[in-house]
Amino acid sequence: MNIIIINGSLRINGSTGKILTKIQETLAKIKPDINIEYVDLANMDLQFCTGCASCYSTGICPIKDDGLEELSRRIEAFDGVIFGSPTFASNVTGRFKVLIDRGHFIFEQLLKDKACFSVVTYENYGGSKALRVINELIHFSGGAVSGKYLVKINHNEPILNDKRNQQIEKLCRKYLNKAKQMNPLSLREKIMRFFVFHAGIKPYVLKNEIRFKGVYTRWVKKGLVPERN
Repeated sequence: MNIIIINGSLRINGSTGKILTKIQETLAKIKPDINIEYVDLANMDLQFCTGCASCYSTGICPIKDDGLEELSRRIEAFDGVIFGSPTFASNVTGRFKVLIDRGHFIFEQLLKDKACFSVVTYENYGGSKALRVINELIHFSGGAVSGKYLVKINHNEPILNDKRNQQIEKLCRKYLNKAKQMNPLSLREKIMRFFVFHAGIKPYVLKNEIRFKGVYTRWVKKGLVPERN
């Protein structure tokens, strides 16, 4: 099993990073043969999406920066994805939003049938909204929310303690059980994906075939649509 962890915090060793690292260690302890890659978006020099829509036709973001296009394809190749972000103004960080904007997630169904885990830390308010942003990204991109952890951390409070360590181990075991399933989506998620993709995204793309040529090509590779003669 191959899992990639994405830390959207600008502080690598902040609250979110420490919890994601604990999740990584716990997953490795439970399942020693698991392969886990850990990525700090703070270490990447990323440019904002310009809204050029070139990726629709080519399947590739034309912005040449510090490997976000490569990261997007690595995410696509992994069995499961763990996303983490602190809460900035009731939302994910700006760096995480760049990943969402430029990562080909929704139109290309990048997370199709992947077991995903969302982690959000917050101090005062807005954590639930930030968590919802990540979970909606997962759902709309064809993935399963197979784990979620919303953590309220008070100022100067220790990040990890016995209670949180126990919570993390319980969530990790649950996540691994779902991740090993061939299709980890719940019935609710399957229904949601059907309507999002078949009633929303797919008809829109088919009405604009030339504009979305790159998207359709990705769908063929995922087995979502037949190859055109």
